[in-house]
Parts: sequence; C-alpha cells; structure tokens
Amino acid sequence: MSPSVARKGRILVIEDDAHVAEMIAKIVERHGYDAVTASDGVEAIPKVLSSPTRMIILDIMMPFFSGYWYCDVFKKNPATREIPVVIISALDKKVDIEKGLKLGADAYVTKPFTEEGLVATIESVLLKKAGGGRKPRR
Repeated sequence: MSPSVARKGRILVIEDDAHVAEMIAKIVERHGYDAVTASDGVEAIPKVLSSPTRMIILDIMMPFFSGYWYCDVFKKNPATREIPVVIISALDKKVDIEKGLKLGADAYVTKPFTEEGLVATIESVLLKKAGGGRKPRR
C-alpha cells in the first residue's frame, strides 16, 4: 500500500453484477480503502452524496441508464464533479474507451482486469488528483 493513498477514503463501486461488485470491494479494502457498493446509478446517487467519497468505480452496462450517462451526471454536478471516476467495463473497443474519457472519466479499465492493474490505476488517479502526478510538458 502506497503511503500517499493510505486508508482514509471511501470508494463507491457501482456495478450491477453482485459477484464483480464484491470482488472489486474486497480488492479496494485489501489495499486500505473503505468500499461501498451500489447495483446501479439510482442506488449510487444518495450514497455518493451522503458521505465523502474519494473515488467512484463505475461499470458501463447497467440497468436503467448506462454508466456513461452516470459518469456525465457525476462530472456535471458541482457536488460530485471533483470525485475521480474510474470506468470498469467489458466494452474494450477504442470508441468505448474514448467515449468514457470524453465524458470525464479519469481512467478506463477493461474486464477482465488484474488486482495489481486495478490498484495501480486507482493509486495513479488519486495521486494525479492530489497534484502529485507529473506535470504535462509545455
């Protein structure tokens, strides 16, 4: 566990597949985060607004509205726009990834993924949001 991202944060996992949601929750908990799950965006909205959330991990293919729609909503809402969003999806085409990033996702992880890869993405995104990432060249 990196000292810059020690336990002190809640990650909201929005995933309609209960098995996958539980797996992701266990991964983030093993690496020092508190995990909260929601089976869709409708369930997630009150959870993200009720308590400080360090990151949202968001599936794309869900009931009601897609994860793309929720990503857009989270990034346009003043109360949630600063929360980093990591999309996790089986949609692995370039157009799918570009769409998620264009809507404001901070990273896009394709399924299947490894624990190491997911944790590296989480830590990288949080470090960048904290201002510890490399500055772009001018």
